[in-house]
Amino acid sequence: MHFRISANGCFTDEDVYLQPDAVSPFIKPGHVVMELGFGQGSNLHYLSRSHPDATFIGVDLQTLKRKDMPENVTTYTQDYSDLSRFEDNSVDVMYAFETIVHNTDKEKIYSEVHRVLKPGGVMIVYDYALRAPYDTFDDHIHMAIALISKGGAVAMIESLEELNAHYAHCGLTLEKWTDYTHGILPDLKRLERKAAKIMRRPCLAKLMFLLLPEQFVTNIILGYLGYDMNNAGIGYYCEWVLRKRC
Repeated sequence: MHFRISANGCFTDEDVYLQPDAVSPFIKPGHVVMELGFGQGSNLHYLSRSHPDATFIGVDLQTLKRKDMPENVTTYTQDYSDLSRFEDNSVDVMYAFETIVHNTDKEKIYSEVHRVLKPGGVMIVYDYALRAPYDTFDDHIHMAIALISKGGAVAMIESLEELNAHYAHCGLTLEKWTDYTHGILPDLKRLERKAAKIMRRPCLAKLMFLLLPEQFVTNIILGYLGYDMNNAGIGYYCEWVLRKRC
C-alpha cells in the first residue's frame, strides 16, 4: 500500500489509485513492466488487469500471498538491489512506490535500474525527501526525523538534492518532478488522529508494543509525527519520472 494523494484536500478511498494511474500511460502493448517492492501486490494486480497485453514482473523480499494475479504477472522473492537475473536493456517501464527510501545504498539500486531499462525506458518513483540536508536542521528536527525514520522502518531520509544527485550519477535523466506533499496531508491527518488515540492511553500503548510486531507499533510514531513534519515544510512527498538516456 502507499499514501493516498487527495486532489481536493478531502480523503477518499479512491485516492489510492493516483500513483498506479500515473504509471499507466507509460505502458504500451508488448511492454515489460517491473515493480520494485510490490508489497501486497495491489499495484501489480491493478495495472496488469488494466494492461493485459503487457508483461509484468514484481520483485520483493516477501512472497506474494494473493492468489488472484492475472497470468501476465511473474513475481520474484529477492532483494531488488540485485537484478542480475534480468538481462541488460530488457524492461520498458519500472516503478517503485515508497520503497527505495528503506534502502541505504540507493545508487546501487538505481545503477541496476539503469542497466535493465531499455534505452529511453522510464522509471516512476514515489517517495519521501527532506527539503534541505539533514545537517541544516536543528537538534529538535533531527530527533523528529530520526523518530519518523525509525517509525517507518526506513533509512535516514535524504534531501531532494541528494536524491536527484543519485539519479544523475546513475545515468537517469529527471524528466518530471511533482510535489504531492499537500495532497497526502489528509491521509497523514487521518493517521495522526488514530495514533493520538493510542498515545493518550499509555496502558493500551504498552500492551500493543508488548504483543504486536515491532514494525507495526513503530509505525504509530510515523503516524503521530508525519503530519506535523510535512505540514511544517520539513519534508516532501514526491513523484519523479526518470528516463534512461538513449
